[in-house]
Amino acid sequence: MNIAFLNSIEKETFGGMEEWIRLVSTGLIDRGHEITLIGRKESEYLRRISQAEDRVRIEPLDISGDFNPATIVRVRNIIEARRIDLLSVNFNKDIRLGGLAARWVGSIPVVWSVGMNITKDKAIHRWLTPKLVDRAIVPSASLKSEITRFGYIEPAIVDVIPIGIAHREFRRPDPESRRALREKYNLPQEATVAVTVGRFVYKKAHEFLIDAAPEIIAQHPEIFFLFVGDGVKRDEYRQQINRLGLERHFILTGMLDSIDTELAGADLMIHPAKDEPFGIAILEGMRAGLPVVAGQVGGIPEVVAEGETALLCEPCNSVALAQSVNEFLDDRPRMERFGRKGQRRCREQFQLDTMIDNVEQAFTRLIAAGPGLMTTGRNPGRGRNPVKEYQ
Repeated sequence: MNIAFLNSIEKETFGGMEEWIRLVSTGLIDRGHEITLIGRKESEYLRRISQAEDRVRIEPLDISGDFNPATIVRVRNIIEARRIDLLSVNFNKDIRLGGLAARWVGSIPVVWSVGMNITKDKAIHRWLTPKLVDRAIVPSASLKSEITRFGYIEPAIVDVIPIGIAHREFRRPDPESRRALREKYNLPQEATVAVTVGRFVYKKAHEFLIDAAPEIIAQHPEIFFLFVGDGVKRDEYRQQINRLGLERHFILTGMLDSIDTELAGADLMIHPAKDEPFGIAILEGMRAGLPVVAGQVGGIPEVVAEGETALLCEPCNSVALAQSVNEFLDDRPRMERFGRKGQRRCREQFQLDTMIDNVEQAFTRLIAAGPGLMTTGRNPGRGRNPVKEYQ
């Protein structure tokens, strides 16, 4: 197969969907398939994946507007020049740019690889999305339910394929990793470190953890909070931390190419998100043997085993979050048990090879079937031109 991934994520952002593309690209290349990445020029998406996997082919674009004719032509030219068999798209913008380009070619199926719910109950979405997408892949049953709620995406064409990650051995306890993390950030060796991994955006809800911190620190003054990531709310979070006088207890690391040191040396993962379709950061924390405190939202209950690998609390509730964290910190043996069970759950239920198997099979079936409308089964590439129809 010759697969292209179109992702118009902002230049400075690299999140869970981009990591999914990295994992799938590498896995498919290892199996003999060819991968092309289409994205914004000088984007973290293209830089990070091509740096980690030098066998991918890169096609940087100037992307603007949902229906920019020049971009549609450029994507069509890439599809034809690279002899692409299937196009995977991400955002609504990508559905329109990539979908119209693929329909213009006429024989390229389009799969919507959905990382978060971006469906909208608007006429343009209801009319155009079913015409431009042949199938969808989501990481959780929760997200499937969300994207089909308006009725223009048929549940039957949505495949739930949980994310899998490569198995790695993280020892617990690991005095060397613990010491390395504390030295890296100039923390006391006896410090307890809670790590939070995620973009600084509205749905990740870091502000509720910051609000919960005074109550946690009051009972556990040795704790430090490590925020790994970056985003539009960075300055807002910094101001909130300063306003509460918590500067000593918070470290904002920025974007990191590798978080192995942070996960291996931490004691606890806190994931306060108010909206989380899956939670690949949680999965990575479990792999590292970290007990998890998270909001009971989205796909998180499908990733963790509540009461065994994680404590789940009401989202957007700083009091409940503080209570759950303190409950853990008051019982260190329990934290260790949760961490061990999390490692086992990650290893047994979220294997990378299983995910690649399922994605490969889904792509193969779609290529064999060819493009067709989501809701009617008709083939838009035969007998008419959907690009001209749209115009």
